[in-house]
Amino acid sequence: MQYRWLVNSPSRWSSVRLLSSLFVVPYLAVAAMDSAAEPLSFPQALERVRSRNEQVMAAQEDVNQRLAERAAARGIRYPNVELDFEHIFINDVISIKIDPIPWGLWMQDSRFTHANVKATLPLYAGGLIGVAEDAADARVAEARAQGRTSDDELLTQLAERYFGLCLAQRARDVYALKVDVMERHAYRAQRLMEEGIIARIEYLNAQVAVADAEREHQSAARNVSIAHEGVRNITVSDEPLEPSTALFLIGDLESCEEFQAYVDQGHPILDMIAAKSDLAHQGVRAQEAEDKPTIYAFGMHELIEDQLTALDPTWAAGLGMKWTLFDGFQTRNKVKAAEAVERKVGYMRQKIQRDLKTLVLKRYEEMEQARDAYRALDATLALTRENLRVRNRAFEEGLATSVEVVDAALSHARAQLGRVKAAYDFDVAFFHLLEACGRGDRCAEYLERAVPIAEHPPEALFSQAEGSPTLETVKPE
Repeated sequence: MQYRWLVNSPSRWSSVRLLSSLFVVPYLAVAAMDSAAEPLSFPQALERVRSRNEQVMAAQEDVNQRLAERAAARGIRYPNVELDFEHIFINDVISIKIDPIPWGLWMQDSRFTHANVKATLPLYAGGLIGVAEDAADARVAEARAQGRTSDDELLTQLAERYFGLCLAQRARDVYALKVDVMERHAYRAQRLMEEGIIARIEYLNAQVAVADAEREHQSAARNVSIAHEGVRNITVSDEPLEPSTALFLIGDLESCEEFQAYVDQGHPILDMIAAKSDLAHQGVRAQEAEDKPTIYAFGMHELIEDQLTALDPTWAAGLGMKWTLFDGFQTRNKVKAAEAVERKVGYMRQKIQRDLKTLVLKRYEEMEQARDAYRALDATLALTRENLRVRNRAFEEGLATSVEVVDAALSHARAQLGRVKAAYDFDVAFFHLLEACGRGDRCAEYLERAVPIAEHPPEALFSQAEGSPTLETVKPE
């Protein structure tokens, strides 16, 4: 028994160089880009999103706005001090004539200046001051809950893009291996055709399969580039990134009922609804305060005393009260409208709470469905691998057609991709589940319990289905 290299003629070497220009060179370029990219784990990617993404920063600015408004609302309790300055022209001097005296008593020049300082301090406003403060607190709580909701949404988007990149890379590798299998099959078909064992049509079928496999691989490589851009966009990164957290499964998760119970324990959407309910309640209080008097203290001091008339005081202070006795029943009806808003928000909270629990059930079942698909494809993968091996041996003996070998390779590649896709579906459904139950802040805890799916070296994925990729066993001369 002796061995010789498969590529042992100038014509075959030219074919290999052509295949390299069409497939190997682009593949190596993409692989080089991946190797040069910065390794980035999922927790690191999440940290970048939270520190760089504009959506997160915009949500924080919304909180800052509400905090400033709350500080402004609390300023209502302090005195309001105003400086009033006026330079006035009138048509004539003001004087008081006293008959029968021929001259009058001067009161005011035709041009004069008024400048005074006024201070007003609210003492009682029917509860409006407390309403303003409580409403401002509710708006701060609403903004913070909205920020948590935005954070959970970004977590899910990141998971879809990050693990989508992992899926795209695995698909590219599987298609690259499929190209390799089809090339080796095409070479065997050529040798068998030259020896008169198979018809030329079998060789042509093998060549078509190689072209199809190369087209699929090129498409998969483009999908990797698109997925790379999606991860760079959401993490606001200029440099290429390489995911270092593999697709995973988690075996010891809580039951669906426990995830549904999390909805009642501080879900950000329900916190937002609670804040809106508080705002509606403050609206009722505000309208009720309209029926109550407003009492305030005030004081003023004139700064330019030589411009005052004999009737103008230098300073003044006192108490004031304002009370609307009748407004055509406007306040009463406004109270009823505000109460209706408060009841409406309560009904919406009940509905959203029920909808969230239904969504949790849906996401949980999607996750379990993906887990079951992954397990089922383990057996399918073993079957397709063995089928490909058998079809290859049968083809070499002239007992199978090229189409059968190609179909076996396609089935094996589909099983590989289906298994990886099932893991991706599990991961995406899991992060959707965390978002649905409001537990996105616990993702790091769950990732510590995650089990990465098996990473096969590229040359081993088809190793049980194929023989040596570079050597051929031949009869002794």
